[in-house]
Amino acid sequence: MQETRYTETQILCGMRELWERERTELFFFSRDVPFQPDDRIDEHMQSRIPKWASEAIDYSDLVDLYKSLQYCFRFECTREEWSDYFRLDVYLDDYEEWERLYAADFTFRRAAQFVAERATAISFKPVNVIGQECGPAGVFYGLQDLVREVKKRPREFGPSTRIRDVLKGNAFVYFWMKVRWITEQRAPDLSQIYRRLGTHAVFITLACVLIMGAILFSLQADPPCYFYSAFAVIPLWVLVECLVEWQSNPLPPDLQTFGDLAVWMAGLDDDVLCPGEGLIDNQQE
Repeated sequence: MQETRYTETQILCGMRELWERERTELFFFSRDVPFQPDDRIDEHMQSRIPKWASEAIDYSDLVDLYKSLQYCFRFECTREEWSDYFRLDVYLDDYEEWERLYAADFTFRRAAQFVAERATAISFKPVNVIGQECGPAGVFYGLQDLVREVKKRPREFGPSTRIRDVLKGNAFVYFWMKVRWITEQRAPDLSQIYRRLGTHAVFITLACVLIMGAILFSLQADPPCYFYSAFAVIPLWVLVECLVEWQSNPLPPDLQTFGDLAVWMAGLDDDVLCPGEGLIDNQQE
């Protein structure tokens, strides 16, 4: 049995989506800078840290990076494989030597090539239905596999099932993130408000607690009142955030169901979902 592989372009798109999802945000403003394929990973990671923080990227940050890539692209590798691929052992022992000989090779493109050699792709190829080749059916089967990657024991669903009826919270965000990079970011992006809903809820909750504390302090309330007020406000805002996320629907009107998404993806160029070069088809030898 031969295996389908993701393309370098798809993986680079996935890394951009991953960076977008995991980047650190400060008071609603992003501080991330989009990377280019040939940018050095360590320099880009360092650029995401504000100058006033006085932090620096170290060896453990570079080694642990592969864990987030494993989660996103579902492949197996060891820390030793990752370290050997970029000669991070030299980085640890003699940084100046690593900088001189190997640093230029520590790029996002090389990381994408590393993943491409190991990650098995989900197949979205057309399947035979009643004697005829059907593109949307093949994509729908692929979407079923994609759902199983982001959610344990999902409910049964068919093409007419609404996507938001099956996927909520982080499962939905990660599912759409995968759809985005598999389609090379041709799928519409989620609104920034929805993507950052959890972060907004945290800041709003903290702001409410501080305001409540200031009011109680001005009234010279007893110390236990501070604790009880925080205890009341935090669960309330968590409940509000959960209700907003549960009811909101950031998907466009024409991509509400799995069938809608399957038909749309099947209409993409063949070189996006079923690229010919460098790809090995799933078939019996």
